[in-house]
Amino acid sequence: MTRPDTLYRRILVATGGAPHSQRAVERAIALAAAFDAPLHVVTVVPVTASPLLNMAASLPGSEMLEADALENERVVRERHLGSVAAQARARGLTVSEHLVQAARPADAIVRVASEVGADLVVIGRRTKGVLGGALVGSTADAVSHAAPVDVLVVR
Repeated sequence: MTRPDTLYRRILVATGGAPHSQRAVERAIALAAAFDAPLHVVTVVPVTASPLLNMAASLPGSEMLEADALENERVVRERHLGSVAAQARARGLTVSEHLVQAARPADAIVRVASEVGADLVVIGRRTKGVLGGALVGSTADAVSHAAPVDVLVVR
């Protein structure tokens, strides 16, 4: 399957369904095809609900609302993961799917990359202003700093 002289032998792409992550998926599929490398696709499901639901946490019945929102988010992410995997398989790639739940997506992405022995992580970066990026950072930035392998940040 993979040639011994191949630069990248296992590629991991992180995706959540946003437009910037779709560009990363397209790039990762092209790279995996070019290097004849298997593609690992990771999607992270948040541990907590949206900030709006967190604000409503003190309301009666909010536990059920949050549980429903988290389950819906898991289902949406799982469908997206399956769709990306099908897209890659249609190009003839060997694909593994990883749906993980985590409070910090970057930590989960780096962990999965390590577990599967990826030598390249491909991730999209949402375009933010300088102030927005400085205040909240980005998952792509955190992954690029923490990963022990090459990281391709797709804009």
